[in-house]
Amino acid sequence: MSSLFDFSRFEIRICLLYERIAVIRLVILLTLCWLLPVSTVEAKRPAPVKVPPVAVGTIEYRAPTKQMGCVEAWDKESKEMIWRRQIYVVQYQVGLERDVQDVFITRLGTKKNSLVVKNERKSEYELDLETLQVKVLNGALVEKN
Repeated sequence: MSSLFDFSRFEIRICLLYERIAVIRLVILLTLCWLLPVSTVEAKRPAPVKVPPVAVGTIEYRAPTKQMGCVEAWDKESKEMIWRRQIYVVQYQVGLERDVQDVFITRLGTKKNSLVVKNERKSEYELDLETLQVKVLNGALVEKN
């Protein structure tokens, strides 16, 4: 009988030892988490500036930030999109982060029967509002990084 009792005591001691080790590991882990500097993820560039829309009659022209290089025409009365036109595309370089390679539209303007579009790289485009043809005034149709 006493050997059975001793064995149980031995098992209890081992269990207590394992519990102490687990507590010590937890304390060490929490201490390391507290001591190590917290890394914060910061964007490499600020968010794109919202470009004010340009209205001609009942049509409003917008440059959405979700569709880079695009211009949209919206009916102001029905609040429906009439068309979307890609003005330029951005060619991304593999290995570089995308956000630092983005090229957003910065300005919309009107000129006779066309829409003038400028972007962050100082490229300038003219969109014929009748034919939706894009003419490059300065820069290129493909923005390369």
